Amino acid sequence: MTMNPAAKEYYEKSEGIVNLTWQDVEDDVLKIIGKMKADGFEPDLIVSIARSGLIPASMIAYTLGNKQLYVIKVDFSLIQKDGKDQELRDKPVITQELAKDVSGLKVLVVDEMVVSGSTLKLVKAYMDIKNPAEVKYCVLYKQPWAEFNPDYFGREIIEWPIYPWKELRNNILDPRAKIKLEENK
Repeated sequence: MTMNPAAKEYYEKSEGIVNLTWQDVEDDVLKIIGKMKADGFEPDLIVSIARSGLIPASMIAYTLGNKQLYVIKVDFSLIQKDGKDQELRDKPVITQELAKDVSGLKVLVVDEMVVSGSTLKLVKAYMDIKNPAEVKYCVLYKQPWAEFNPDYFGREIIEWPIYPWKELRNNILDPRAKIKLEENK
């Protein structure tokens, strides 16, 4: 498994893996929405941290009926050689800035998980200079050793999550997946 340096140390701390289902993810999105409603927080727009935050951010946006969904890309990858192998940085960098003026707006920033906290710390520093009225941070899953505490999370986990949207990528070597891919060419 190719893993960014920040996550590798924490992956080794994890107690096994947990295979999440779409139902698990949906339930955790609804928990997050419930916590936001209890706080009275209604974002003007949602910012997804790409790539991993795209699906949870979309689910939250649809659930809230909020069509204002924007993307910021944060990456540990330095070079993507052949679509699989990559050279990794020690720290994340913003490789695609936010294409929206968020001055004076209430913003919800969404990622799939906080592991070390380095990505969310970087995004927080970036968002702080964009002058939003308010920013809240949200992840589906939080690991207890994370050095960043999001405002909202679905649940705390000590396992390493395997997301349902990564299933196809993880099963490419499975002959059944190869057959399906070739049938759809």
